Amino acid sequence: MALFTTNYKDLNDRDSLIPEGIYECIIDATGPDVTPGGTEYIKVNLRIRKDLDKALPDTNGKQHNRIVFVNIWKRKKTGKYDPSDLNFIMKAAGYPENTPVEDWDDWANNLVGKPVKVKVDIDESEYQGKTIKRNQVWASSFRATDFPLQGSKANADPFKEKGDTTEISDSDLPF
Repeated sequence: MALFTTNYKDLNDRDSLIPEGIYECIIDATGPDVTPGGTEYIKVNLRIRKDLDKALPDTNGKQHNRIVFVNIWKRKKTGKYDPSDLNFIMKAAGYPENTPVEDWDDWANNLVGKPVKVKVDIDESEYQGKTIKRNQVWASSFRATDFPLQGSKANADPFKEKGDTTEISDSDLPF
C-alpha cells in the first residue's frame, strides 16, 4: 500500500499571490531580523486562519493556512522603529495599553498565537527592469479580530500556577 499518491494539479495556485482583501490571521512568528546588506527590521509572519472557512468563504476559505509576511523597517532619519507601527500591531493583538515591552522575546511571547485582522494588498515595484508583484501588509492595517479564538486562551500555559498549592504525599500516589 502506498504512503500517498502525487497530485500536481493545484501546485500553480500555491505559487500565486494572495488576492487583495481583508483576512483574519494568527501571528505565527515575529522578531528582529537583518537583511544581507545590514538593514534591520522586524518580521511578522501571519498565517491565514483555517478555522474560518465557513464564516469567510471568499477570503480565509480560499486562502487558509497561507502565510503573508510583514516587515517593519527602521526609519532612515532616526534609525529607530516608528512607534505607531509597533502600536498598531500590539493594539490589534490585544496588548494592554501602557504595557512596557522588555525585549524582543517579550514582544514575541505576547504576540505569537494572537488573532488579528489585516488588509492584504498587492504591491508592484520595479527591480532591475522587471516589474515585481508581491503581497504587502501595512502595520496601519492591523485591527482586532472579529473572531476571537474559542476554547483555551491563546498562548495559555496549562502548567502555570493558579494559586492552588495542594500538596500530595507519596502515600497518595498509586505507584
